[in-house]
Parts: sequence; structure tokens; C-alpha cells
Amino acid sequence: MTPDLQSASSSGGKPSRLFEDVREGETLPEVVMPVTISLCVRDAAATHDFFPGHHDRDYAKAQNARDSYLNTMFFHGFVDRVVTDWAGPDAWIARRRLDMVVPVCIGDTMRTEARVVRRREEHGHGLVEVEVRVLTERGLGAKATLTCRLARAGASRSGSI
Repeated sequence: MTPDLQSASSSGGKPSRLFEDVREGETLPEVVMPVTISLCVRDAAATHDFFPGHHDRDYAKAQNARDSYLNTMFFHGFVDRVVTDWAGPDAWIARRRLDMVVPVCIGDTMRTEARVVRRREEHGHGLVEVEVRVLTERGLGAKATLTCRLARAGASRSGSI
């Protein structure tokens, strides 16, 4: 399986993070992914977003983009992957705010910077807010803040989230 097709929910057999073990300021592992024509075309097909800028290089360039570019739904899944790969299979994305900054195009390599910016308890649930920045060689491509519900120590697995 190619790196850009790995499951967003795969935890590699790692246990889920517990709310009690997470600290504000904690950094998440970097995720790196090259943007290829194949990735853009598969993204457009998988999301049924057939706007030409996502798969037709000439059309994208006619729009003054450098090349074909990834769509918004790709970034929703990508930032979710960054958080769920770190948090594990028992985590639940409760909220996501995503800002697209500039098009991320074929030939770019995305890498992430992510950190826990807040942790809190709400209605008995352990929630963490994670800030994710998606960068390319040209700078910031997208930024997101996600609220993730984590399992609690001592809670049964079925009732922990």
C-alpha cells in the first residue's frame, strides 16, 4: 500500500491515548505526504468532487493556480488523520474548524505541525483541542483546530467516549 493510501483510522496496533496522559503543549508526530497527480485524481473520485481544478492540470493553470490542487474534503480527512493516528482508535473527533490558506498543488510536499492547545472536561468527557498546521515548501497551506474526545482512565471502553 502506498503511503498516501494508508487508513486515516489505523493506529498501528497502538492503544488509545488517555485524557489523563495528555498535556497542553504536547506535540503530535509529523505527517508527511507528497502531492501527486494520482493523489489529486483519487481524491476527486473518492469525494465525487469533479471540479476541474482538482484533476485537470490545464484548467487549474488557466485559473492562475500552479497546478491541479487538493480539495477541501481532502484536508478534512488529512487533519483528522493527524489527530486520530496520535489519539488512537477510541478517540472521537467532536469538532473541526478548517481554514484553507492557499492551494496545495501537484509537486508540493505536505508536512504537519500539530500540538495540543487546550484540555478540558465537559459533561464528564475528556476533551483536547489540537491545532494542526499543514505546510508545504511555499508556506502555510491550511490550518485547523480539532476538538477530540479521548478515553478516560478507568472507564469501560464502551462508555469511555
